[in-house]
Formats: sequence, C-alpha cells, structure tokens
Amino acid sequence: MIIGKKFKDIKTCFYFLDETGLIYSKRDKFFAIGIIKCDSPENIYNKLRKIRQRHRYNEELKWANLDRRIRFDIARDFFNVFLSEKASFYCIILDKEKLDFEKYYDNNLYKVYRNFSITLIKLLVGKEPKEIGTVLADDYFAPDGINLEKTIKKFTNNHYEDLVISGVCQIDSESSDLLQLTDLILGSILYDLKKKEGLLVNGQNEFKRKFLNFLYQKLKTTKSLFCNNSGDELENCIYLNGKVRATIFNHEKSGRKK
Repeated sequence: MIIGKKFKDIKTCFYFLDETGLIYSKRDKFFAIGIIKCDSPENIYNKLRKIRQRHRYNEELKWANLDRRIRFDIARDFFNVFLSEKASFYCIILDKEKLDFEKYYDNNLYKVYRNFSITLIKLLVGKEPKEIGTVLADDYFAPDGINLEKTIKKFTNNHYEDLVISGVCQIDSESSDLLQLTDLILGSILYDLKKKEGLLVNGQNEFKRKFLNFLYQKLKTTKSLFCNNSGDELENCIYLNGKVRATIFNHEKSGRKK
C-alpha cells in the first residue's frame, strides 16, 4: 500500500497523455493513446526550453506539422533529450478493422478514450503500485455532465484500492512541450506502422521519413519498429531497455467477453 508509507518514502511521477486518430474517419485505420512517464519533468522542460531558444522557435511542435527543416531539427533534439533523461514512452494502438467499436463501445469515442487511457495507465503502474502519479492529458472532449478527469482517477484508484493517481488534468498541448513530445513519438510510431502496412498512399513526407530513419538508428533497428532485423513481425516493439514500448491491442488476448 502506498498510503501507509511515511511521506518521505512515497515516490511520485507524472504521466503526459495524448491520443491520435479518429474512430469515424475511414482514413484512419488506427486509433492510439500514448504516455510519457517521468519522475522529474522540470529537468526535461529546462532542456526543451533551451532547444527552443537556440532555434528561436515558439510554435507548437507536432508530428502532423513536421514539414520543415527547423521542425525536424527540433524534433530530433527533443527526442535526444527524451533518451538522455529518466523517462519512458508507452502506447496502445487499436486496429479499427479488428475491434468492433459499435458492439463494445456504441461507437462512443469518449468510452474508447476513457477505457484505454485507464488500461494504459494500469500498464505503466503494473500489478504492485510503487508511486503516486499525476496525469496531464491533452485537452479532449467529454459528454455534458461527465467529468473525464475524475472518472479516470476514480476507476484507476478503485482498481488498486489505493491512491495511485493523485489527479488528472486536461491542458492545451500548445502550452506543454512534454505533451508535444508525446505526440511526436506517438505519431512517428503510427507512421511507421502505416508505412509497414503500405497505407501511405500519397508517399512519404521527406522530414517524417528522415525522422523515422533517425528513430531506427537510435532504437537500433533497420526495417520497422514492429519488425526485428530479420524482418519478423513483433507483437510489441520494445527497445532501449523498455524506453519505448508500443502494444497493438489484441482483442482475443484481452479477456474481453463477447
């Protein structure tokens, strides 16, 4: 139990949560939720701020707008900071062609986002909670009368019967470099998956391709984050001692009842 510990022994962490993809869009085969987990975000922020100052860049950095040299250079520098700090990235990817959203979620994007956000948080927490986390999430819609933040906190803490999540707050990603870094990593992983499956019908963006090759080099792979160097497909992509982990959700192994 975390709460029974002396306050000096309690460990804390932050979760920066973002999502990508739309359930109703036929163009999006995948929907994904990603989290950067770190103990001391202030250390990362200080380094990211210096990168912005060096490049004199004040715009939001997102995977979707990685279309210029300066943005590529900053994205590369951001990722190098992530690798150098005590931080890790996890994501869950949903293949919309293999999961019946209408049957299990009534095509309600809010339910999908809520449930898989909690699933991802539980994946990071593990079976035995050892710290109390604070979740900062990109601003997301919720139906009127529903408090998404309190719901995620309540469901997670009830699962562990302990204070595992101290609070959840949605913020504008434009104001958070760590949310932008989450978006960057999540977007690059989805881009790599689409590339592997031949879904980039309009060809590859030059700077996204360069960034993906940069990731291959840093994460020590050559063909895809979802293949080993022999070309064999991986169910999860895990590199750098768990620094980056991506899981494609498997409905049959999830234990979900039909």
